[in-house]
Formats: sequence, structure tokens, C-alpha cells
Amino acid sequence: MKALVVYGTRWGTATEIAEEIRKTMINEGLETDLIDARGLKDFDISPYGLVVVGSGIKIGKWTKSAQKFLKNYKSELANKKVALFVTCGAANKEETCQEGWDKYLKKVAAEKLVNEPVDMALFGSVYDPDAKLGFMYNMVKKSIKKDLESQGLDPNVRHDYRDWDEIRAWAKGLAEMIKE
Repeated sequence: MKALVVYGTRWGTATEIAEEIRKTMINEGLETDLIDARGLKDFDISPYGLVVVGSGIKIGKWTKSAQKFLKNYKSELANKKVALFVTCGAANKEETCQEGWDKYLKKVAAEKLVNEPVDMALFGSVYDPDAKLGFMYNMVKKSIKKDLESQGLDPNVRHDYRDWDEIRAWAKGLAEMIKE
């Protein structure tokens, strides 16, 4: 069986996670392809038994390209094992994880998929104070800075909240599930 990892990204955080998922699955002996959902048209997903779809979250939304993939391939995905992941700030703090899980995974699965996904994962994000990501990011960045300061963290340095061991363990679990 083959796996496909499709991702939507704005600044590369979801790309790096998708690449690690693919690498882990390959290391587990699962033939796995990786594709950016941006500009994806008429892609044949029939060879894949597992389709992993992921996205970064910006201002409470999946990327348009990942959403479009789920919409355009909804009927084909009904016959596949599907897993979802997101990378977002809600995963960075224990008190906001459930909100992120409900809003960005459970809700999207209910709205965009015919069947329940085989698994879902909420991964942390990256805060980079030097990133030039536009007006909306700058507005949000002010509140992130205050939050970091309240935690005793330096808001002037990059913070990577992704847990790479957790990401690899999740991907390994998917590969094992598919190989059974």
C-alpha cells in the first residue's frame, strides 16, 4: 500500500512537518509521496490507500489549498484511509489544545470528509519575531509577545513549539496501522 501526504502551507511550518511525516513513513517501509496542495489539479489519488492531509492555521483557518484539496477529492477520499494534521498556535499551550482540536480537526473532518479520519494530530507552531508575514500577523504578534513575556520567555527570539518526537511517533503509528 502507498501513502500520500498532502499539505497546505503559508510560511513553511506545515511543509517541514509533512516532510518529516513522509520521511518517517518511508523509514517504516511505507512507500510515501509528498505533494503541496497549492495549484494541485487533476491529481490521481487512486494508487494511495492512505492520504494524510495537513495545514498550517492562520487567523483560525486552514490554508485555501488544503481546504480545496479536501473539497475537490471528497468523494475519492471516502474510499481511502484519511488522516489529518494541523500546525497552529493553539497547540502551543495546554489550555488551548482542546479548542484547536475541536475547531481545526474535528470540525474540518465533519465538514470536509464523508468518513471519520483514521487519526488526527495537532502540532505546535513556530513563533519568529523577525518574520515578515503581513499586517494580520503583526497584529497577532503583539498579543503573542505579551503572552511570551507573561510566561517569562524572551519575545525577541524564535520559539519552535513543534515536538518532532511526537510528529515521528504519529507518522510511525499511521504507517504501522496501514501495514496491518
